[in-house]
Amino acid sequence: MVYASCLILVVMGLVTSNADVDTAWMNSTLQNHFSKPRHHVTNPTYKAAARDFIMNEFRSYGLDVYNQTFNTNLVTVKGVNLIGISKGKDFNTSKDQIVGVAAHYDTMNNTPGVDDNGAAVVAMLQTAKHMAKSRRDFTVIFVAFDFEEWKNLTEEACTYLSCGSRKFVSDWIPSFWATVPVLKGFIVMDTIANIQEKTDTQELPAGLEKFAPGVNNSVNSDGKRGDFLAAIGRPYDSDVLDAFVTSYAALGKNEFELEKINISVLTDKTLTQQQFLIFNDLIRSDHYSFWKNGMRAIFLTDTANFRGYMKNCYHNSCDTLSQFTPKMFQFLGKTTQALIDTVNKLAPSTDACPLVVKAASLTTLTTLLCIVFGFEAHF
Repeated sequence: MVYASCLILVVMGLVTSNADVDTAWMNSTLQNHFSKPRHHVTNPTYKAAARDFIMNEFRSYGLDVYNQTFNTNLVTVKGVNLIGISKGKDFNTSKDQIVGVAAHYDTMNNTPGVDDNGAAVVAMLQTAKHMAKSRRDFTVIFVAFDFEEWKNLTEEACTYLSCGSRKFVSDWIPSFWATVPVLKGFIVMDTIANIQEKTDTQELPAGLEKFAPGVNNSVNSDGKRGDFLAAIGRPYDSDVLDAFVTSYAALGKNEFELEKINISVLTDKTLTQQQFLIFNDLIRSDHYSFWKNGMRAIFLTDTANFRGYMKNCYHNSCDTLSQFTPKMFQFLGKTTQALIDTVNKLAPSTDACPLVVKAASLTTLTTLLCIVFGFEAHF
């Protein structure tokens, strides 16, 4: 009966598309919780409210919830990383492994930060909500980082890149586990909703033609359209990177493209300061903290200030929900679904259903119905 029940669920699932992703909820959540600056000086109340919302969402999904408070450059200001854990079946044993999904929730001082980085936070929350529905082989961690943003000013709390994720990697992970499990990899997101279908809306980082000539040629031959998600990793991150690329491609909807950027020259587990400076445009977010410490991570981005309106609105007051179009929410929805599917690959469910079908022909659908109800199929 378990197999029959599973097959019925699969058959029912065949008639829906992206059933796990609620883009209407994403829209309203951006409006209600991530549409104003989340900054410790210009809007500390709104930032605290966004933090409380994320924590409450984690709790409502049944995750184990933690916060990591850390010191900043200002005595009166503390950073707070928000952590939700879906424990694997072998949690706290040598058999467990860690899969992570992360996005920063803070903003620069004068920007509402809807693309940077509210959109990624709601994608993470949608993924957490889905993953918490069933128990998994491995532990999945969801993290909302504080103080990814920085300014080189004496009154700023963080004067270098990714203060929060650095503290998470250096302090929280080794203190939470007596023996840290194998880290399968983190998926870090930053600015993921902006899509521009017109020509000449996409710029490319200097030097891309040298270390990723295929990507450079692909974008240029497509009229420099900003119609793709960039998935960035190194050879060391290839298992996670390939899992995401495969999941994204399997969803179809080819109007939303993907460019895989495997920085093949970064052959070591760790990242040097010189390498950071050379590849700065591809590394300036929280995945840097993992790469610097020899941990697997990939980076998902719409390329931020290299595309469309964000050329002017990145870290500025015009990064608002008014910039978003229905197409952007569809783009965000596909990325979120691919994220869910990737985590399902990396941390499979321990639930009883042995068969997963993402799409099927009428013939396959009919065959499944015949198996469930015990009659013959004739074609």
